[in-house]
Amino acid sequence: MVAQPILQVNQLSKSFTPPAMLWQGVSFSLAAHESIAICGQSGSGKSTLLFALGGLEPVQSGTIEFNGQRIVAGRYRYTPGISYVFQHYHLIQELTVAENIFMATRLNPSAASPDPSYTETLFSTLGLKPLLNGTPSRLSGGEQQRVAIARALITQPKLLLADEPTGSLDEATGAQVMALLLQICATVQTGLILVTHNATFAQQTNRQFELKDGHLYEKN
Repeated sequence: MVAQPILQVNQLSKSFTPPAMLWQGVSFSLAAHESIAICGQSGSGKSTLLFALGGLEPVQSGTIEFNGQRIVAGRYRYTPGISYVFQHYHLIQELTVAENIFMATRLNPSAASPDPSYTETLFSTLGLKPLLNGTPSRLSGGEQQRVAIARALITQPKLLLADEPTGSLDEATGAQVMALLLQICATVQTGLILVTHNATFAQQTNRQFELKDGHLYEKN
């Protein structure tokens, strides 16, 4: 029996100034624990599409189903089971690394407390155990992004939406962070949708898409 996709997107269309469309007819599915990349030129609407998939951006038409439930695009609140990693880390400098990570569980009362074995795997894979008692101001950019990844995954989401997570890092550090991101998502079995302009990073995911001229194409 073929498993049901965790995310099903059907004929999604978005316009800022009708009738001109930013993108239209966007359709694809994501299997549980699968990783995909969405590439495209600046201004093509990649980030807008990513936010729409999580319910944070309104659309003109189409449907999004996550984990069997309909997502109402543009309701401007986080969807349970979906977490985000952004280009900028958004860490609270006055808190320790551990406090920053576990802040996600405090802000999401419905999330179950993470299993200690899960937390151990998360911190070990991301190399954060020696850093937990320090503050973000003492960390490099790559270390701060690893903290942001841990914060996004501490609630054990089924889907992680990552918007240019290496965009503010140098190439070598970005490659390290990307490798860890893909590794930890595979290890903890979280689906990943990655928006990136880096073709090398995109090729490391299971499937690659390009947003071009208002349409989403899957690359062979």
